[in-house]
Amino acid sequence: MTERPPMRAARAGVFTSVCLAVSAGGHAAASGHGVPLVGLAAGAALVFLSAWAGSGRERGLGAITAWMLWGQLALHLLYSVTTSSTAHAGHDPGSVAAGAQAMADASGSGGMLLLHLAAAAVCAWWLRQGEAALFAYLRLVAAALLPLLLVVLPRVPAPPRAVRPTAPAPPRPTAPYLRHSLVLRGPPATA
Repeated sequence: MTERPPMRAARAGVFTSVCLAVSAGGHAAASGHGVPLVGLAAGAALVFLSAWAGSGRERGLGAITAWMLWGQLALHLLYSVTTSSTAHAGHDPGSVAAGAQAMADASGSGGMLLLHLAAAAVCAWWLRQGEAALFAYLRLVAAALLPLLLVVLPRVPAPPRAVRPTAPAPPRPTAPYLRHSLVLRGPPATA
């Protein structure tokens, strides 16, 4: 079952909000400081675009978990970089030294990464349950509406088949000198 753009946008928005909220909340709780607004905005755009790309059809638990793990790890890195680049006032936020320090801080502790991975697993399970319920509902609605549509909609006649014009037969020679000739050339006669 494929999706129309409004439903894809809604599914991508739900995925983005869950991924972003859990990631930002856990990151802030584990690090002791909040995530800057620029990090939240960039993370929302990044996750929404990737969720839009992946929401063309119903996904299983494995695919949702993979997307959620990728999203959590990308958001962890993004939050760490934006937090450390705004926190280091000694460097210009756009300088190479600030970027190097931000990447060093982004590796973070193993505990924070484990929290992001645990959040990814729980959110993936929760989103899979919601996705299964949504597609079960859509199948139920389609099954309930199909007989109604068959009764209510007028029968549309099939378009007429296009008749191919046959090629005209080649003209027979009408020359007087061929009138009494016998043509013996051609395919062999069948018995």
